[in-house]
Amino acid sequence: MKLFSNTLFLQIKKYLINRLGGSLPLASWKSALTSAKALSLQKPILWLLVLLATPSFPQDTLPLFVPQKPAKPLSFCTAQKEYLALAETFPDWEEITHLRGVVVKMPYATYDNFSGHNLYCGIGRAFLHKDAAQKLKRAIGILKKQAPNYKFIIFDAARSNHAQSILKAAVRGTPYTHFVSNPVPAASDSAIKIGSLHAYGMAIDIGLLNENGDLADMGLPYDSFAFYAGKKGEQTALEQGLLNAEQIKNRELLRSVMGAAGWSNLSTEWWHFNAAPGDSIRTKYDLPRLPPQ
Repeated sequence: MKLFSNTLFLQIKKYLINRLGGSLPLASWKSALTSAKALSLQKPILWLLVLLATPSFPQDTLPLFVPQKPAKPLSFCTAQKEYLALAETFPDWEEITHLRGVVVKMPYATYDNFSGHNLYCGIGRAFLHKDAAQKLKRAIGILKKQAPNYKFIIFDAARSNHAQSILKAAVRGTPYTHFVSNPVPAASDSAIKIGSLHAYGMAIDIGLLNENGDLADMGLPYDSFAFYAGKKGEQTALEQGLLNAEQIKNRELLRSVMGAAGWSNLSTEWWHFNAAPGDSIRTKYDLPRLPPQ
């Protein structure tokens, strides 16, 4: 006798994956909860036991990872203010905070990010290298033609070394340590071509706002570590019911517009785009002078 239906398995599995490593639409949560209540599975520990009792699914070895939040969250105001003061002086950089067609809302300027720290001291200012800024402006124009009522939302742009260090520390020693680039060592200078592409002002984390001003549903939130956070896992997630066609359509719109403007998408993150290939950036561009560590 089959105790649980395949539909219920998928609903419970989807809830657990997204509860620990992403987001779940309210309607899907209600549906899963209703089915679970019918079988007296209201307690989370029982939900987990049901998941473990199901057949294994491909690529499900790491999707539940969430970095441990700090016991004492910090706000790095001095470091971020020093960085922004320096960014204003970089001759090849441009502030994009007030561009028409974009809204800047940075999770790293709050405590609501995977590090648990307020990295940007509540300051939502965004900078890019002028070459990347030009491509962003091109993307704004393309989006206006393809989806006139949509806007871009910027989660992050140029990123300071202090912020990169904190993000790296949050995943160090976990299976996801390679998902976050290393910061530039304190002894390094602009001649050493390492570090996150955000450090060069040549990468951006970006999404879409729909005609109602709401974030277009991408199936997972910004900075999710789930295996289907980018294009790489989309087909598997679609087959497993973790993503739907509308969510993939939204991702494809973002990739299409950004790609047409000269950006390339990181295959594991729907939000991350580079203004040029990584090797090209590190060859052609210099790291700006970094604040003291």
